[in-house]
Amino acid sequence: MAQSAKRLAELLKARSLTIAVAETSAGGLVASKLLARPGASGFFRGGIVCYSAQAKRALLPGLPEKLAPTATEKHALQLAVALRELLEVDYAIGESGVAGPSKNSRGIAPGVDAVAVAGPDGAYLTRMLFPDTELSAADAYGQAPKVPRADAMEKFSESALALAVEALEAT
Repeated sequence: MAQSAKRLAELLKARSLTIAVAETSAGGLVASKLLARPGASGFFRGGIVCYSAQAKRALLPGLPEKLAPTATEKHALQLAVALRELLEVDYAIGESGVAGPSKNSRGIAPGVDAVAVAGPDGAYLTRMLFPDTELSAADAYGQAPKVPRADAMEKFSESALALAVEALEAT
């Protein structure tokens, strides 16, 4: 839904606030949805797709030495906090998940994602997303549910934007 991006842009512009995005498995979709909004140059300060540990370290020097495991709320928040500090924005979104088509190296199923929003004065929100839990024939054999990669990425981006709307509406 483009409604989350539209609403977030409205809130940011009305309050003269800025935002940045650090995303992994959403692959730049969060940033692209914000940049598609008219007036984005007034509120959007930057975004990074830090898909690997090496990219995270190179692009987010403020990350803690010991990162939380990927696809966790703590990891998403670490990304958001580091980017917020780096770009000196009012809000930052962090996203970390497993788009699929297979489990990640820790065995986390496709469709699992964590999103976080870091704001002023240490305020933050986090949320976990999980894949559709309907059983399929494959589940009987211990296979992870099939979550199409593009669908997972779309869900991740929309959830990140919706969480940012929630964070701003709460203040």
